[in-house]
Amino acid sequence: MKIAARLFSWMFFVLVLQGFPSPLWAQEGKPASLKLNDLIEAALEKNPDVLAAKSKWEVFKERPPQAGALDDPMLGLGIVNLPVDTFSFRNEDMTMKELSVTQRVPYPGKRGLRSEMAQKEAEAALSDYEEAKNKVSREMKMAYFDLFYANRAIEVTERNREILKLLNQIAETRYSVGEGIHTDVLKAQVELSKMIDELIMLNQSKRTLKARINTLLHQPPFAPLGDPGEVMPEKFSADPEELVETAAKNRPLLQSMKRMVEKNQAGLRLAEKETYPDFDFKLAYGQRDDGPMGRRADMVTAMVGITLPLWYKSKQERKVAESQKDIQSAKNQLAAMTNEIRFMISDKLTEIERVEKQMELLITGIIPLATLSLDSAMSSYRVNKVDFITVLDSLMTLFKYEIQYYRLLTDSRKSIAEIEIAVGKSSVEEKKG
Repeated sequence: MKIAARLFSWMFFVLVLQGFPSPLWAQEGKPASLKLNDLIEAALEKNPDVLAAKSKWEVFKERPPQAGALDDPMLGLGIVNLPVDTFSFRNEDMTMKELSVTQRVPYPGKRGLRSEMAQKEAEAALSDYEEAKNKVSREMKMAYFDLFYANRAIEVTERNREILKLLNQIAETRYSVGEGIHTDVLKAQVELSKMIDELIMLNQSKRTLKARINTLLHQPPFAPLGDPGEVMPEKFSADPEELVETAAKNRPLLQSMKRMVEKNQAGLRLAEKETYPDFDFKLAYGQRDDGPMGRRADMVTAMVGITLPLWYKSKQERKVAESQKDIQSAKNQLAAMTNEIRFMISDKLTEIERVEKQMELLITGIIPLATLSLDSAMSSYRVNKVDFITVLDSLMTLFKYEIQYYRLLTDSRKSIAEIEIAVGKSSVEEKKG
């Protein structure tokens, strides 16, 4: 009995030191080694997806000058009117060696439209580059917050495992002196095994999340990586329609889609102009040899060729119809993505509101009450007023609510991050209350 009492007193002392009244106990002596902003900045500099999108934009921004340029002129070298009976350059007056230059000039407006289409593609590629940075930022935030949860869940689980070990020792001691029952020992061992299993899964998840962060940083998956610092809850409120309007202005993905609509509209105007002819300007210089009758003057030839769109029914008109469908398709994609963002914003705002209420309930009501319930059960257990199972259930209940708090905190910060990515972080920060 004295042994059981000493173990119980030791366990009670450990519980007091752990600070059950709030899940926000201090983490003294454990400085944060990872900062979210630093991770995002490093990822944006090194991530291959971001660098690939940047390279693609750099490729596309070189195209507008090319698209608006004239075709290369054609240099021609030829022999004109050479008699086949003598192959002589001196017998016929019209025999000459000709040097010509031919330049194709599109109908006015075509070059400008081609350049405009390429410019819109370059602008879309720039927006795609910004969206790639948004995507990497989002993935880093998700991994960071999940890693924070895994760390806190491991800490809570390990702390409760130690307490559960003490409870198990008490149950074994009381059973050995005939004051307890074997069922208490078995129940404690089952709960202890479940915690060990949970720790195995949490540690595996932690390694996976660190590998994910390293991958985003373009580092080997198992490169040494610290742990996140403390993540604090944030209040968030905003008007969904204002957020949607902000997303329409700032979200790179939507800007890219708008540029593609504009590119296709320029393509339609170009397709309509394809029914107008292009021009080939040719200037030729013919050199003639002197003949038997005396000196022959050289000759200059100038001419203009015009393309004839005779097959416009099967070519140009079909191109116009294709361009019209391209515009409608791009507009539909833009509308679909806008609807998806609208729904996502509404869904995340609803989730944030729910999570904030649940967190408030846990902090102000459920966890303090669960702590008091555990303290009461432990005090009653010392004087044999409650059984061992009651104490164990009270401990596991408090453990469950502590884990739930960190899960809700993580979900809240992830939902805020989702909205930040949807509408632009600088705009969101102004909405935070």
